[in-house]
Amino acid sequence: MRTLKNIGMAVLVAGLVLGLAVGVAAKSEASASVNASFSIPSWISLAVVGNGDVSFGEIAGGGGYIGDRATELRVLSTTSWSLANTILWSESTLPANASQKVIENALDLTFDKAAGTWGVHYVKVSYKMELDDEDLAELPVGEYNLVVQYTATTD
Repeated sequence: MRTLKNIGMAVLVAGLVLGLAVGVAAKSEASASVNASFSIPSWISLAVVGNGDVSFGEIAGGGGYIGDRATELRVLSTTSWSLANTILWSESTLPANASQKVIENALDLTFDKAAGTWGVHYVKVSYKMELDDEDLAELPVGEYNLVVQYTATTD
């Protein structure tokens, strides 16, 4: 009986050692890798942050008139960029016979940054209207509403 007990114990110990060896072998590791690729094309986004409307108030004589607020533009781009502006005359309202040329020459838009690189950029635009007395002779009495369009272009 004792011999059977010893044999049983030997089998049990052998089983544990074999199980441990298999367990150690089961913890082996294998790996493989793949390449995940993508590309980012050149793109750009331009938006006015908040209320970008500007007023010069009443212009009652020659001189410099500062806009009551600046406009903040947000440029998001994946590459270098630049800003430009133009007055959209077809969407602007002027009194009859008002000189567009005088207005274009008088309106001064100043960008704190007119170009940049990739990333997110905030650009402040300030406004000034500089008129001579002679300029006012070509701008009849009435309400003027200019629509200024900003364009961001990738380089």
